[in-house]
Amino acid sequence: MALSLFGTSDPFFGQMERAMDRAFNRALTGRDIGALMPALTSSAGASTTGHPMDIIETKDAFELHCDAPGFSPADISVEMSEGMLTISGKRKEEKQEEREGKVVRRERHFSQFTRSIALPDAAKEDGITASLEKGVLRVTVPKAEPTPKPQPKRITVTGA
Repeated sequence: MALSLFGTSDPFFGQMERAMDRAFNRALTGRDIGALMPALTSSAGASTTGHPMDIIETKDAFELHCDAPGFSPADISVEMSEGMLTISGKRKEEKQEEREGKVVRRERHFSQFTRSIALPDAAKEDGITASLEKGVLRVTVPKAEPTPKPQPKRITVTGA
């Protein structure tokens, strides 16, 4: 982000600058994961550019890695409902302590995000785990045991 000539004293320019930063960051960092992995698209066909995450398929599970710097485990919610995994986080604004001097620019602010991912049929809804380490949220969704496909049964055709 380039430095602005407008200080934080004018709330209009500060809000406009933050909105433009968010719009450009989304446009420059978003990826359409749905085009690469159709089974792992976001809810209601929405764009997947909201909060970027990596989705890794291993032999036994699907792993979702999502950056969450500054969040604590209490700030993050992971829910599963009807084949949709929803990850959300909300970081509250820090209380300002009394200090000498005034803040001339504030770029860190509270934030929140929500992402919903439709899980493929191979995902098992029981046994999902989530951990937060060094600002990265890792959600592990185990795979269900594959059900053997029934062998085709031959039907004898009789004639009249």
